Parts: sequence; structure tokens; C-alpha cells
Amino acid sequence: MNSRNRLKMFFLIPFVMGSLFIGGAETFPCKETTKTRENIDQGILTLFSQNYSKSNSVPKNVFIAKLQGNKIYDKLYSAIYGMLKSEISFKTSKVLQYKVRRGSCSCPYSLFPVADTVLESGINGYTADLVKSSETYRFCEVASIPLIHYMEQPRQIGSLYICRLIPMVKCTYQISIDLEMDGPQSFVELNTPGSKLILQKVNNNNIILESYFKDSSENIRCESISIGNAAEKSDFEIIFDGYNKTNTILVKDGNCIVTPFYNTDRQRLPYVDVSNGYIKFTSFVLGKGTHLDLDIYSISQTSERKLITAIGSNRMLAFGIDGPHVRNTTEQGIRYLNSKKNRGTIWFDIELLEQYNEEDIEYLRGLVINNSWDVGVHYSKELNSFPLEQAYRIMDEGHLYVYEKIGRKPTSWCSMRNRDNIMHALYAYETLGMIWRNGDSGIHTEKYIGSLEDDTWEWWETASKAGMVHPVFTHELDKDPAIKYSISRSKFHNWVENYESNNMSIVSFHEYSQISRNTYDATFDNLQYTENSVVFNVHTNGGIALINVNINAGRDSQVYDNTSGEFLDYDIKQDNSITFWVENNHNYIVYLNSDEQ
Repeated sequence: MNSRNRLKMFFLIPFVMGSLFIGGAETFPCKETTKTRENIDQGILTLFSQNYSKSNSVPKNVFIAKLQGNKIYDKLYSAIYGMLKSEISFKTSKVLQYKVRRGSCSCPYSLFPVADTVLESGINGYTADLVKSSETYRFCEVASIPLIHYMEQPRQIGSLYICRLIPMVKCTYQISIDLEMDGPQSFVELNTPGSKLILQKVNNNNIILESYFKDSSENIRCESISIGNAAEKSDFEIIFDGYNKTNTILVKDGNCIVTPFYNTDRQRLPYVDVSNGYIKFTSFVLGKGTHLDLDIYSISQTSERKLITAIGSNRMLAFGIDGPHVRNTTEQGIRYLNSKKNRGTIWFDIELLEQYNEEDIEYLRGLVINNSWDVGVHYSKELNSFPLEQAYRIMDEGHLYVYEKIGRKPTSWCSMRNRDNIMHALYAYETLGMIWRNGDSGIHTEKYIGSLEDDTWEWWETASKAGMVHPVFTHELDKDPAIKYSISRSKFHNWVENYESNNMSIVSFHEYSQISRNTYDATFDNLQYTENSVVFNVHTNGGIALINVNINAGRDSQVYDNTSGEFLDYDIKQDNSITFWVENNHNYIVYLNSDEQ
């Protein structure tokens, strides 16, 4: 419930005037003595929860999305191995069921290994993708998965996404599922933030979870744990730790495994990492298998709770544009975003910036100063093509050039064709104070859809309707149809409207990053409270933070920013705690029982 009530003035005046800030302490017009306390632990805070036994239909935040699977080798795959179909539905027992079915095959099962070899090495146009996906090749080799099936089946059936989870530096996912399949080689891949997990039924009817990761030598390894018996549902937890860059798998018998994030780039980020706003299941039907049913009973996300807890927001999407390209290809789209009180990052391409006239430069400065667009650097060269020392000089010069031209320091960066790596990311953060747009925690979380363009619209159209939070960029916004690597005007407007219908804002990468990392960075001190009020100071990383205060709020509770002198809106949660936005170095009063003052 959103509260917009304002305290009546004859209650407000004695309360605020009676609050005195003297040497870091405050006194209140209450009979009870005010006590200074620590921000103590108070158990567990539920951030997200869906119990599908209580649902009557597929929730809006759940969807199956497909990559475009209409190329020659996609059709050839279906012709040889049989058509694959997937659906999500509710069983009579009220579980969310993700079902994959394979039709009859034109190729005998005994010849599958031969077909695998031929397709993996001989399809024109596909071999280039295999070269680019050498990491995928290595993963399939370690996991004993036929590469052709691992590459093609997600294009045929689509993965199941569950969205609207909360970005956090540290959190826990509780998952309750069961699996039913008729092929011993079939499996489900589960991707939670930073993880690559395989769920498979083994001979003794146990469900085994394998957590894969790369070691410091880039070798792919895995740890395994039994999560339950296939005859009953399996309950397990995944603890995401964006500070230590690990995932911990904990099962109900108390056993656990701890593994690093799958990708070494993500392991080596020089700043705390943030959980994605979704989890993903992908079913693979292999060998003689004809079906795989994944039943999901419940999904929840929790974090450790304090009296005051900083949490992320699932109502924000990080967005930006490269270039920007000439005004008649972007200006209408930017104006449309501004009209919706949205904004983004402009990754200024240095070579393009050199070509702009002063009128265009002033227009771009105005977007930054007046419309809260953020400044990034798009290096005009592929940084991977240069020795590190030379690449660092290019980064220094580009950062300074954009700063001098636009008047604001860039906060994030990328390079031509996204050809950059973790070494550049380390230098950019430690020397220039910029975060990396790319990498496994950036636009490459989903490898094929980090760019919003006509070629990825089939995915984004469904995802945006579900409120999918995934960092994204594009180039041009105004042409219809769009050029390569850009989004058509009509599709872009549709995309924005889909997020607006979900009550979500489109923001810059920097704003999204600061808010999400404040779930670790934000601190609270000078905390004082009585049975009627709570007062505290807030310190953040410079950005705003969303906080939850664990109090028993009533209909007349009020939140007052003692620094700005303003009352604040807040949400009351199911447990009667409240959430609201706070600013760095501000002092806040939460008044619980205004009707009794």
C-alpha cells in the first residue's frame, strides 16, 4: 500500500520542533527516554515469493522466450531429431509446469552420434558460431553434452524465465521442484546469478546438482551434490554472495557445496557484484528421451534482515545508447523517453564526438545536465587489439576527452564491437572510476540479447511484457525499419510502453548500479527509537538507496526527511514494515503513531 497521507499540522509542529540535533543526538517530545541502538540483526527479510500452489494461472512475470530459430541449420536440426515443443501450464496439483516434448525423429536413435558429428562440423554458417563459442565447446566437453543439442535446443524450445526478483549483493534463493523424464541423458540447466547448474536424474533415482565454474587457469570444473529423490520434490537453497563472488548450494539434510561464479571475468570484478533480477531454467531432451517435465512448487528470495535493511529495486531497467548517432536517428526516441521521465546512459563514441558541431554538443550537454542522462565512454577502437599499456593510454585519453567535451566524468565504459576484457575493466575502475558495461555481469549475462535491436525483438517483446530486468543498449531509435544493430521506432515505443505498464522506470547504468550496490554499501547510524518513533542517519555510496524499516507501521505512520524538511511516500509491506527512498548523509524520522501524539 502506498501512503500519501500527511501529518496534520497541529501534530507535526510540536513533533518536528521538539526534535533537536545536538552533537549527533536527538531528543523527542515523548515520555519514554530515547535510546541509541545498533542496527541489529532481526532474522530474515523476504524479498520475493511465489508459491504456485496458491496461484490460479501462470503469473505475468513468468515467460518462455525464444531466439529466432528459422535459419537453415535450425530447420535441419528439427528435421533430423524431431520437432521440439515447450509450454508452461498449471497442473491440477497447482504447480508451475515447464514441459518439453519431442516429436518423432527422421533419424534412428542409433545414428544420433553420427548426425551430431556431421552437424557440429559441416553446416555452412554454423562453424563460424562454433569458433566464437569455444567456451561453449569446452563446457560441453567437460559436461559430456553433445554440442549441437546444447546450441540448438534453446533456440527450438526457449528457456523458462522467472522475473521480478530483487537485485542484491547478498541474498538467498529457495527453490522447490521435481523432475520427470524418460531419457537418462536429459537434464535441466538452472542459471541463477553467476551460476551454471545442471540438474539430472541418475541411476539410483537421485537428483544430482552439478555446479560448474572456471578456475584461475580457465579450466572448467564442477562440484556435485544430491538435492533429493526423484520420487519427491527437491528443496534446496542457492546463496548468492556478490562480495566474495561465490554461490553456495545448501540442501535440506545440511550438506552444501561452495563454488566460485562460473565466469572468471565475473569472479575478478574489482567491485561488488549484484544479483540479476531473474532466474532461468532450460530443459534439454537428449538421447532416446521424448519428454522432460519440470514442476516448480515455489520460488522465493530472502536476505538477512536488520532493523534497517537496504534492498534493491525490481522496478528499474538499466539502458543506454552508443554514439550517439546523428540527431535525426535518435532525437525522437530520446525525447519520448524524457516525456516518460525515463533516461539512460550515452556511451560517447570519441570519433563521432569529434565530428559534432557546437549546437549538437550543447544538445548533448543539455541531456546530461537537464534530463539526468549519464555519461559513459565508447572507445572507438577494439581494446583487445592493443597491448595493455597502449590500451590503457587510449582509455586515459578517451576518458579525459569526453569529460572535457561534455563536462561530466564518465561513470561506465565499453569499446568498439565490445572487444574488451577484465584487464581493461580492472584498470577502468581502479584508475578512472568507471564500471564495465560488458562482461557476464553486464550486457553479456544473456549472450545473445544484450543489444535491443530488431534481430533480438522476438526475445525482448515477450521479456519486456514480463518486466524482465537485463542491462541493455542500442544504437539508433528513430528509423522504421531500423538499420542493423538498432531498434525500429515502433518497436522501441512498444518496448518502453511494456515497461511503463509494469510500473517500471528506465534508468542509466550508473543509477542502477549505485542503487543495487547500496544493498552492501549503505550504512545507518545514530539510530534512536521509542515505541512511537525511529530516527537514524543514512550513509550511501553517493546514490540514493531503497530501505526497509522493520516496524509495525499503521495507517497514520509518517516518514520525514529531517535534512530536506520533506515528508516522504512509502510502501507498507505485508508484514507491516515499510520501504522508502533515502539519500546520502540525510537524517530521517519514522513516526509510528501520529494519531496518538
